[in-house]
Amino acid sequence: MFLHDALSRGLVRYLTAELPTYQRRVPNDLGRLREELRPGDVVLVEGKSRISRIIMTLTQSSWSHAGMYIGDALLRWGGPHAERALAAFGVEAAHLVLESDMAEGVQVKPVAWYGDHNLRICRPVGLGSAELEQVVAEMLRHLGLRYDQRNIFDLGRYLTPFHLLPMRWRRRPLYLGSSSSREVICSALIAKAFYQVGFPVQPLIPGEGGGGRSLIARHPSYIMPRDFDLSANFEVLKLHLAARHKRAPAYP
Repeated sequence: MFLHDALSRGLVRYLTAELPTYQRRVPNDLGRLREELRPGDVVLVEGKSRISRIIMTLTQSSWSHAGMYIGDALLRWGGPHAERALAAFGVEAAHLVLESDMAEGVQVKPVAWYGDHNLRICRPVGLGSAELEQVVAEMLRHLGLRYDQRNIFDLGRYLTPFHLLPMRWRRRPLYLGSSSSREVICSALIAKAFYQVGFPVQPLIPGEGGGGRSLIARHPSYIMPRDFDLSANFEVLKLHLAARHKRAPAYP
C-alpha cells in the first residue's frame, strides 16, 4: 500500500508539473471578470501542466480544464470551507471559482488565480435564477471530494504515445477507468450539476427506441471541457478581455 501511494503521488506530480513553454495570448481584465461573471458561468482554462497539454491534444481543443464561477455562494453557504476560503483569500473569497484538481480534489480558487491563463467564459442560456442556485448548490456539495487514489493509475493511459494511435482511438484513454474517478474530473462534475436540473451540455441523442422517438442526454462522465465551448446551450462571452483599445491606423 505504501508503494502504491508513493507511485500515485509521483505520477500526479509528473502529470501536474507546469511546462515552461506556456504562452498567454491575450491580457485578462480581472476587474471586469469580477464585475461581470455570474454564478453558474463555466470558465474554460488552457492549463499549463503536462496533463493539460495531453488533454488538449487528445480532444483537439484549446481547453484542458473547466471550473464554475460561484461568486460569494460559499461565504453564504458557510461552514469550515467558507472559513478557510476567507482566511486564504480575504476579500477575493467573494469571487470564487469551484474546480476539481487532480492533486487537491474539488476546491475553490479566486478569479485572480486565473489571470495568467488563457480563458473562455461559457454562460448557460435559458436557466432561471432558481435553477442556477440548484446548480451551484450541487457543486458546493462536492467541495472537498478527493480523486480516488485507487484509480490514479487510470491516468497512466494519458502517457500513451497518442500521436501513434488512429484518430478514432485518441479520445478513448480519457474515458477509461471507473465512473467514480471520472465524475470528479472538472468538466464531468459541472455537467452532472447541470444535468440534475434538466440542462444537458450536449444535444440529446437517440435512445434505444431508435428513430429519434426516445432521446437521452450523454452521460456527464463523458463531457470534456471543449463540449461547453461547442454546446448550443452555452453562450461564449469575452468577459475576460481587457477594454478595447483604439483601432490602429490602417496601413497605407
